[in-house]
Amino acid sequence: MSLNTDCDGTLHDSPAPGQVFRDLGVEPIINCTGVRTSYGGCNPARSVLAAMEASGQSFVVIDELAEAVGRKLAALTGAEWGLVTAGSAAAVSQAVAACVAGNDPEKMLKLPLRGEKTVVVAADQRIAYEHAIRAVGCMVLPIGRASDLDQLPIEDVAAICVVASDIPKSVLPFEEIALRTKQLGIPLIVDAAGQAPKFPNVWLQNGADLLIHSGGNYISGPQSTGFLLGSQRLCRAAYLNGPPGQSFGRSMKVGKDEIIGAFVALEQWVQGGATRAMERWRDCIAIMKRKFLSVPGLSVEEIEPDSAFCNPRIAVSWPAKVFPVSADLIAKKLAGGRPRIVLHDGWQAPQRIVVDPTNLTKVEAEIVGRSIAHAISEPFVPPAAPPHEDFEDLAGAWQVFIDFLHGSTVHAFVLLQEGQNIMGKHIGADVSSNCRGQIVGPKLKLVSQLPGNPLALDYEFEGTLRDGFLTGVVYLGASAAKYSGLTFRRQFGRASWRATRTRANHTYGVKCASLR
Repeated sequence: MSLNTDCDGTLHDSPAPGQVFRDLGVEPIINCTGVRTSYGGCNPARSVLAAMEASGQSFVVIDELAEAVGRKLAALTGAEWGLVTAGSAAAVSQAVAACVAGNDPEKMLKLPLRGEKTVVVAADQRIAYEHAIRAVGCMVLPIGRASDLDQLPIEDVAAICVVASDIPKSVLPFEEIALRTKQLGIPLIVDAAGQAPKFPNVWLQNGADLLIHSGGNYISGPQSTGFLLGSQRLCRAAYLNGPPGQSFGRSMKVGKDEIIGAFVALEQWVQGGATRAMERWRDCIAIMKRKFLSVPGLSVEEIEPDSAFCNPRIAVSWPAKVFPVSADLIAKKLAGGRPRIVLHDGWQAPQRIVVDPTNLTKVEAEIVGRSIAHAISEPFVPPAAPPHEDFEDLAGAWQVFIDFLHGSTVHAFVLLQEGQNIMGKHIGADVSSNCRGQIVGPKLKLVSQLPGNPLALDYEFEGTLRDGFLTGVVYLGASAAKYSGLTFRRQFGRASWRATRTRANHTYGVKCASLR
């Protein structure tokens, strides 16, 4: 066990990997999702950790550090300048702030705006992080054609933001939008947080003014960091609209150790790290493939990188008649085992699992391959059939009161029933959609997804009917269609709810409202 030294010179033992989490009662996981934010980031190389630890041993003028790192990033990436931000979402906010206010103190200190400016996005490139744009006080306006820009008051358009992974399949050609932005003098931002950095960068070369990358995804720098690269004037303005100054972005603070760690990680990635990572990913896939194919009846598909995923993945599938177990059941079993293995629930099919090797070591790939193969092939013991229970009649209109951690609202259900199966309409405070579920005895489970912008709003109601009232908990979330797994459908926690019957028998007779 290695020894570390505190700032006062005291020696102390380094805890074993993962032990600091176990001491808090949190069991570490093996991350097969490719997602880092939800699962605690990445495993930086020893050199990155060493650089971060060394940078924490002394003080520095942050402006001088930013200037030096800006020059280094320019030399490393070919951009005019760059800065390290507190994650990619912060880079979006600082980029938009730069486009709105520059370094004009009067404009800077008025941020956030009140909707005076608009940031244009492609209608087929919506992302979950548009709140980073709205945080600056700008409206978000989707367009479907570059010519739509000609219908807008250009003086009100602060910037255009497109998503790198969606550009190849978008109906809005990048070359066309880049040409129009140059003609109109509108800054063009490319959010490439989900892509592995590659330089020289095709988007900067072909007209983008600003480029955003993650400091954690792929390159394994500090998960709390991101990069903003591109136009020197706009990058410098973005820095001044962020920490350490008393500006709009002061809350988006990034420490000197994180700045150094992010830069070292990107430098190593550019100087051979990308090649080494690809070799490791393919080695992990080969290890898992051997484990899967050792079980007769399992099928394996190697998924090559594409515009959305910069690394290969592996899928394993099986016939239900041979292995009568669902992917959902396997995922739950692995997540509850030791070691805990977490799969991406949004990629699952009924008898298909996809494993992303981004966050795996070769030792972990061995464990994952063996564990999944065993979980699929072990004899399946079906759960005992629940005893037949009578079911309550829930057909009709219900007024639904939801109490959040802070605040409350009133929704409504208009339900139809066929035996134990429930269907109908869930009416929210502003929007409505269909719902479906089942009642067993007095216990109800009801699921709905209300339309949202840019994400759909997910509700999973669990409740009990007693004395004519429904009461229970509702799980809250939001998800895009391509990531509509349990993780995102429950990402906003839960609330309590209760419902009472109303005399109304159609949607217009049920009142919904948001309460304080």
